[in-house]
Amino acid sequence: MICAAIAVSSRSLATEAADSEEPKVSATVILDQIQLMKGLFGEDTLVEARASLPPPLRTELEELLAGRWCSLDAARELKIAVARLQGEDPLAFQRRIVRLGIEKTLTTLWRFFMRQLGDESIARRTPVLYARSFNKGSLEFVSWGKGEAELALHGWPRIPEFDLVGLMAGIETVLALAGRKHPQVRAARRGPIVQLRATWTR
Repeated sequence: MICAAIAVSSRSLATEAADSEEPKVSATVILDQIQLMKGLFGEDTLVEARASLPPPLRTELEELLAGRWCSLDAARELKIAVARLQGEDPLAFQRRIVRLGIEKTLTTLWRFFMRQLGDESIARRTPVLYARSFNKGSLEFVSWGKGEAELALHGWPRIPEFDLVGLMAGIETVLALAGRKHPQVRAARRGPIVQLRATWTR
């Protein structure tokens, strides 16, 4: 009984420690998404969306530099503001912008290279893309089978739903660009980790 209580307490402390670091997203990724949104909706829409944000977030976005980090709040609130101006659901909008951003980043040459890789190789490279996108947590390749793979997000058990949706959309897009059909990713929060199960067809 005491051992069980200690174990529960240890898990709780580990979860709190994992949540203590301020999570951020790659400024390069967000700058690319901003340019994408400008192309889709026009400069005026982005100006109006930024103007609706609290001054600290607005200043942060105006001073973003490639190669650095952007707060989740600034990235999320900007996209939500643009989504509302377009009359779109924020989570659906997040999925669309993440997908289009990755499709733009991964050139035709990269897509050709990815299509030559086996399922296991694709799944093993996904954590590398994660590490370049977020400063918090780590995505671990757990297992793979025919048309499926399991990954685990460690160190960020309370990842916001908005960012989890973006992560899932990113994995689905990478799989699609690698020639996998009907990719789907489902997530389940399991204590200190977030389990991600990806499925697809060849």
